[in-house]
Formats: sequence, structure tokens, C-alpha cells
Amino acid sequence: MTITKIERQKRHPDRVNLYLDGKFALGVHQEVIVKYGLRKGDKISKELIDKLVLHEEYALAKQKAIRLMNRRQRTEKEIRSKLIEKEFHPAIVDETIKHLKTIKLINDEAYARAYIHDVLLKRSLSRKYLKQQLQSKGVDKLIIEKVLDENFSPDQEIKIAREAAEKLLERYQSSLKKIEPEKQYRRIAQYLIRHGFSWTIILPILNKIFNNKAITHIEP
Repeated sequence: MTITKIERQKRHPDRVNLYLDGKFALGVHQEVIVKYGLRKGDKISKELIDKLVLHEEYALAKQKAIRLMNRRQRTEKEIRSKLIEKEFHPAIVDETIKHLKTIKLINDEAYARAYIHDVLLKRSLSRKYLKQQLQSKGVDKLIIEKVLDENFSPDQEIKIAREAAEKLLERYQSSLKKIEPEKQYRRIAQYLIRHGFSWTIILPILNKIFNNKAITHIEP
């Protein structure tokens, strides 16, 4: 077979149409043509066409992954799941992930650091909660522990819990609807529990903000 025409696509200028023996054969990314040094008049085998198709799938997978990364930072697991969802071949997915890690577009440690920083700016969360969220995104446990140890001290966790409790107490006490102290206590405790704080952190905070009053409570 002979390449009789290489035509740039109008709607997608980074892609070209390849014609063999006067007939359209396939559309491929420009980088595929460059990689194999193809020109009009070149002879091309069935084996080379198969390689073009494989490399084209790889180019499309990279393009898809980079578009996802441009929207927001993602973990290796998230990118892998998206590519598999799009039915790319597992070997192509592996190669794409390898490439993105090489050029530092995928970096789970950097992702974990940014995630912890951004989330704590908006929400009062515990170390346990952050750990669970990062694990659900596929970040390795050792990376999570390292990043948390470096960026989230026990004192900081207590401070976050205390500030959240004080803010809730202020809201309840300023509410037009009267809320009994015991109910305030329970609501604040439940809020902190839902956000992953341990009872060893919660109890001293509640005792302090309620001035060590004897209020009935139920430990989780």
C-alpha cells in the first residue's frame, strides 16, 4: 500500500487524514505522522498500520488525560479510572500514566498536600477524615501519613476542632430559638464526630466551652 495523501483535518488541525492507494484509510494525530516520519509516496505495511492505530490510541489517551488534568489536579487512580471508563486498552492506560508521572502531571504526594491545604481552608476536618478522603482517591497510605505528619500536627487538629465547636456554640447561643445547653452539647459533639474527630479530642473541648458543667452525654 502507498500513502497517496496526508490531509490536515479542518475541524481538528492537530489531526490528519491518511489516504492509501487513493482511498481514506484512517485519521491520526499529527504526532503519529511525525513519529513514524510518514510522507506522501511512502510504502506502508499492514504491520505499520496496526502500529499507527495503537500509537493513535495512545495519543488520544494522553490528550484525554491532559484535558482532565487541566480542569483540576487529579490522582493516578482518578486518571486511570477515567481512561478505563473511556475503554482505552489497559496497556495504553499504563503507558499514559507512566508518561504523565514522568512529566510530573501526576504526582499523588503533591495532590495530597494541595488537597489538605485547600480543604482545611473551607471545612473543619480531622486527620482521620482527611485520611479517609485521600484513600478513597487512591493515594497510597504511606504518602498520606507522610503528608499529614508534615502538614497537620495534633495541635492544629485540636485547634480546628475547638474553633468549630466555639463557632457552633456562639450560633446556638445567639439563636432566637432557645436551645437547651444539653442539646447544644449533643449537637456540637455529633458535628465533631461526623467530621472524624476522636472523643479524646472532643470531650476536653466540650468541657472547656461549657465550663465543666455536668451535662449528660453519650460517648460514641
